[in-house]
Amino acid sequence: MKKKSTSDYISKEEVNEMIENALRRHNRRSTIISSVLGWVLIGGYSFGLFHAVQNV
Repeated sequence: MKKKSTSDYISKEEVNEMIENALRRHNRRSTIISSVLGWVLIGGYSFGLFHAVQNV
């Protein structure tokens, strides 16, 4: 069985940087998705409210 050379391994700093980049990307995407869903829900609520007020 061959041992891998040390150049094949990833350093701790590189791993931490990869994790930070993944977390940053996840936070950005989840913020965008949450804001879009929020605007859609607010729009639907206000549309229904305006219809209810108009029928009264």
